[in-house]
Amino acid sequence: MHHLLHTLLRCLLALTLVAMVGQARADAPAPLLLDSADGEVDAWPAVRLLSDPGGALQLEAVRQQLDRFTPPAGPHANLGPRRDVVWLHLPLQATGGDGRWVLDIAYPVLNQADVYLLRGGEVVQQARLGALLPFAQRPLPSRTHTLGLALAPGERHDLLLRVRTESAMVLPISLRQPQVQQALEGRQLVVQGLMMGVALALLAYSLAHWLSLRDPLFLMYALMVLGTSTFLVDFTGLGQQLLWSERTGLLAKISPMSVLLALAAGSRFVALSLQTQQHSPRVHRGLILVGNLAALGLALSLVGVLDYRGSQLVAVVLGPMAPMLAIPAAWQLARQGHRAARYMLVGWCTYTLGAVNMACVLRGWLPANGWTLHFFQWTSLVEMLVWLRVLGLHIEAVRRHAERTELERAALVSLAHTDALTGLPNRRGLQQALQAALPSCTGGRALAVFLLDLDGFKPVNDRLGHDAGDDLLVQVGQRLRAQVRGGDVVARLGGDEFVIMAPGIPGEAEALVLGRKLLDAFNQPFEVSGQVCRVGLTIGFALAPHDGIHADDLLKRADAAMYAGKQAGRHTVRRGGASPGLTFSS
Repeated sequence: MHHLLHTLLRCLLALTLVAMVGQARADAPAPLLLDSADGEVDAWPAVRLLSDPGGALQLEAVRQQLDRFTPPAGPHANLGPRRDVVWLHLPLQATGGDGRWVLDIAYPVLNQADVYLLRGGEVVQQARLGALLPFAQRPLPSRTHTLGLALAPGERHDLLLRVRTESAMVLPISLRQPQVQQALEGRQLVVQGLMMGVALALLAYSLAHWLSLRDPLFLMYALMVLGTSTFLVDFTGLGQQLLWSERTGLLAKISPMSVLLALAAGSRFVALSLQTQQHSPRVHRGLILVGNLAALGLALSLVGVLDYRGSQLVAVVLGPMAPMLAIPAAWQLARQGHRAARYMLVGWCTYTLGAVNMACVLRGWLPANGWTLHFFQWTSLVEMLVWLRVLGLHIEAVRRHAERTELERAALVSLAHTDALTGLPNRRGLQQALQAALPSCTGGRALAVFLLDLDGFKPVNDRLGHDAGDDLLVQVGQRLRAQVRGGDVVARLGGDEFVIMAPGIPGEAEALVLGRKLLDAFNQPFEVSGQVCRVGLTIGFALAPHDGIHADDLLKRADAAMYAGKQAGRHTVRRGGASPGLTFSS
């Protein structure tokens, strides 16, 4: 009886053990099947995780606790910000082909991931990935964290990853055939290269304009482009692949620092573009405060007061403030017809969409995939291009202002050189014309300077009044201009004295012919205030270079000749100069 009872107990124990083994096998996760025909497999649905808050678990202990791994909660491939170490378990089985696959963790700023490949409970391959690893020590030279796996076809493998990071624990894990991975990396490099090329062109454009114009708006745009582009270069892995090998020291904080630089410059760019100091002083003070706080955060990060998480916290807190201040101000100005405000509004709205998307990814609220991880990059590019139009409008405004200034200056110069009554050049205008013409005169192409004084003007002015006298002077100026060539200058010195400058005169005879023509023109009477009146001319002239090469000397000689003509009977033309004078009267 005792023997029978002992046998029954042994059978019951055996059945219990069989049931436990069966249950364990039933609970074991099915491996992720890798078929070479697929080319690419998303690994996240098969991932299970185990938290290691103290970071003390070793591989051997983890292997004994595979049953404690649980499916990840939350969005696809995104665990959000975590301070603990996380172990990931991914069972694999290659069903065909040569078993060569590439593991890809497509989040370049992930700090560290230790990878262990087990077969039959034994480690057959291990490697360290992550941004903290010098690029030259990476298993594969790619932007993202990749590792070539050699799987035995048909056999189960367990892939364990020990992940720790200061940034968000974003884990878009894929497995690809080597040729598929290579083609994907090539396409992504082309796209990233084009986008970075556009950013460099914008940076060069803005710096060139700043150097030439010394306009702070272009410097702020350049710093904003530099900050945004630096963040994207680091975020996409291009920085560590092409520019710096190790992401240590300040380079470990380059992402939040570049965001702070973009915020500091972008806030001032908006304030300058929207002219908030004039249109909205309170918004202006807010934007300047945000910019100053971002600059302070950048400085504290540079000197080591703020670590990565501290710098990131400052960037996350300040990031939404600038759009919150700028968008309402831009909206109000856009409704008033402010052209730059419309483009600023489009740029800020686009940027805000990308920034909100990025913030949600980093907080673990959105799934990690190609769209969400690169959306901020595309919106930043659109923002930079839209804001380039703001610079274009600013250049147009600067040019229009310069043109208005030049027109105003020319108008002032014209007023200073023009007789207000007749519209003819005054003494200053005449001096300017003489100074320009004298250097080119020669013996065969002389410059004739005629000084004309009206005969009989005072009686007309006294009899008909000053208004009539002014009208007569205007008509005299018009009649004189009608008698001379297009290149000749008719000026009024004041009172009833006029000067004609005639370049290209062959000699004295031709000057006398012109003088006679002027005298003849005044044989016709003038009609002033409904009355007919007559005035004549007495003309004295000098020739350059024969009679002098200085404007004052020529005018003095012409004046002396004119005075002599007055004494000789008026209505004459007489030369005054170094050579014997000739007189003609009509």
